[in-house]
Amino acid sequence: MIKRWLTQTLPVMEWLPAYTLHALRADVIAGVVVLFITVPQVIAYAFLAGLPAETGLYAAIMALLCYAAFGSCRTLAVGPAAIMSMMTLEAMTTFEVPGTLAYAVLASKLTLITGGILLLLRIINFGAVISFLSHAVVTGFITAAAILIIVNQLPPIFGLDSPAASGLLPVLEYTLLGLSATNQVALAIAVSAMVLLWLARNYLEGLLYRLGLNELWASSLVKSAPMYAVVISILLVWSMGLAETRQLAVVGLIPEQLPSLAMLSVSMADVQQLAPSALLMAMVIFMESVAIGTAVASKRREKIAPNQELVGLGLANVGSALAGGFPVAGSFGRTVVNFSSGAVTPVASLVTCALVVVTLVWFAPLFYYLPKAVLAAIIVMAAMQLIDLHGIRKTFSFNRIDSVTFTFTFLAVLALGVESGILTGIAISFVLLIRSSSKPHIAVVGRVANTENFRNVLRHEVQTTPQVLALRVDESLYFVNTRHIETFIFNRVAAAPVIKHVVLICTATNFIDTSGLEMLELLQDNLAEVGVTLHLAEVKGGVMDKLKGTEFYANMKGQVYFSTDIAMKALGNV
Repeated sequence: MIKRWLTQTLPVMEWLPAYTLHALRADVIAGVVVLFITVPQVIAYAFLAGLPAETGLYAAIMALLCYAAFGSCRTLAVGPAAIMSMMTLEAMTTFEVPGTLAYAVLASKLTLITGGILLLLRIINFGAVISFLSHAVVTGFITAAAILIIVNQLPPIFGLDSPAASGLLPVLEYTLLGLSATNQVALAIAVSAMVLLWLARNYLEGLLYRLGLNELWASSLVKSAPMYAVVISILLVWSMGLAETRQLAVVGLIPEQLPSLAMLSVSMADVQQLAPSALLMAMVIFMESVAIGTAVASKRREKIAPNQELVGLGLANVGSALAGGFPVAGSFGRTVVNFSSGAVTPVASLVTCALVVVTLVWFAPLFYYLPKAVLAAIIVMAAMQLIDLHGIRKTFSFNRIDSVTFTFTFLAVLALGVESGILTGIAISFVLLIRSSSKPHIAVVGRVANTENFRNVLRHEVQTTPQVLALRVDESLYFVNTRHIETFIFNRVAAAPVIKHVVLICTATNFIDTSGLEMLELLQDNLAEVGVTLHLAEVKGGVMDKLKGTEFYANMKGQVYFSTDIAMKALGNV
């Protein structure tokens, strides 16, 4: 019992006893490879969140360390992510000015509250509810957020100062009005970096194959392309003195020190201010990270524990907050690199964590001349990967409700911002779900030839009998659809006076609420007044158990039949 509890609480106890030297070698290689994409990305995401470069490194260190100890996915890379940075920027600019000390402190408080909410969700076993956000809402949200992220990088790409607002239209207007002040060097460097990243993504791997490299090394070198852009741009700016002679914006001095852990003083006013944003961010962190973790774990026939993910992600955010970082989540790009580079266990993340520490302590000054335009280019190329055109096309071609949900969410995020937009998408999805449930599919059925099967009379050649109306409601009976079901049955009975029996087939009825029970009672009484008897067929066991304790069942004038076949033979000889 104790061993099982330890394994569930500390997933490291499951894989550590069987850990081998071969696994260590694979984890070290993966950890080193992931470093080269982690450092430029987390610095870029810190700037995207309106924070200094070192906060991205601090957040990465604590997130990697905490998740490796408590997360259930062995290859998930947790740390700063584009969506989280965008949501942080939007949430914080409401209260403080980006780049100020007050802004950084409040961002850490937001992170701490977000981590606390994730841990609270674990206490109430929220991990079992992994489909709270529909696929259409998530796709619409991510697509629109990616566009917002790209648009917010236009000013640094053109060498302009950061705008006061972060919305779609304000940033576009600011950029267009400032085109006359474009820094040509910044624009040239940003475009060159994007071209380099695009060429590496599309052509470098094939070239490396032709040069004789194996798949692992070729893929790893391709994924490390952001570091090439960083190194080349730093050397270029330093050697040519572009920061001084051409006023090129650079990262500047990064403190050569480890993060100092400090307890944050969070007041009730802070909680009231930040809790709505923190709750939404916690939901997105959980859903996004579980989706990424499940995808990579399934490739090795491994499983993740959603509730344990809440613990790992919650503590990763708490750790980031204590180090002065910002909200963190599973990173799709870095996770793919980690997995494809051969990572076997969270030791790979610990290796990356240790190397980020080394980078921060000994190599931080080397990033002084890193152009902000290159960071913007890295963010743009990463955000473009978030736009899943294939998934969008599938959404529109397969389901009308999902396409409407996607469209509303997408437009709402662009028009209202990330938080308001995703809340709008959730609200729309629930409204459309209720609307769909309010008018469930009702099929009038008949017997197929000489079989015991009954199918929709509109779709199949079937046998029916005039005095029996047999129909199947493809939904549970509850408050949103009782009026529609009742009206449908009354209309069919009124249109065919010869009907003497109505058989309600309950194969799709998983539950009946009080409104549904009341509808059955009124339906039975109203049908009886015109000489028609109501019967039930194929009622599920759990539903039947509930019905047996009701007055409806005790006073039922018709019968409850085990199958539609038995009902039709008894009532209509069909």
